[in-house]
This record gives sequence, C-alpha cells and structure tokens, in this order.
Amino acid sequence: MSDWRSRYEDAADEEAARFARATDRQLLEAVRNGATGQYYTVWRALAARRATAELCWLLYDLLNSDRPYLERYHCAAALLQLLHCDEFEAVQLSAGWSTVPGNLARLRRIVEAAVGPAAR
Repeated sequence: MSDWRSRYEDAADEEAARFARATDRQLLEAVRNGATGQYYTVWRALAARRATAELCWLLYDLLNSDRPYLERYHCAAALLQLLHCDEFEAVQLSAGWSTVPGNLARLRRIVEAAVGPAAR
C-alpha cells in the first residue's frame, strides 16, 4: 500500500474512532456546528445510533440545507440507515435533480411515521 494511502486510512480510522466514542449529544452538536470531520465518518457514527426524533429531524433538515453535496449525500445515507428505509438511494435525496424535492417530501412522511412530527 502506498504511504499516502496508509496515512489517509489511519487518519480516517482515528476520526471514526473519535466519533464512535462521542455521546449522542456531542455528535448532534458536531453536525449542528458543521464539525463533521474530514473523512465523512461522523455519518457512520450517527447511523449506528438509535433513531431518535431529534437526530432524524436534524438530519432531515440538513438534507434541505445548502450544505455541500457530499455532506448531504452522506447525511442521506445515514438517515436512510437509521430509518431502515430502502425506498431511496442517498443520491436521490441529495443531488441537484428535479426529483429531489418530491423525494424529500416523501422522506418527510417516512420520518414522521418513524419518530413523530418535527418539534418546531
């Protein structure tokens, strides 16, 4: 394995371990503050948690934000895993496609069915 690849994988593993050790509250705050890491590992840590209303609605709101595509993509993948939802692929909820708003509306109903309405 090349040296750069080994360093990259080691750094990603360290980041993943740090997020895995974090509390639910720390992960939610990291996402709210945009401190999601360099290797997109926060999303795997979130997907491994229990699907709570606060977490699911935070991720849903992020999907509707202007965050960068890759962040929204990994967010979508985490939310779909939390919901055990196979109706969509992550790209169908995060890309700049004309179908995304309708998909997000359908996902909203799925989130509501799973964890209840958003607390607003």
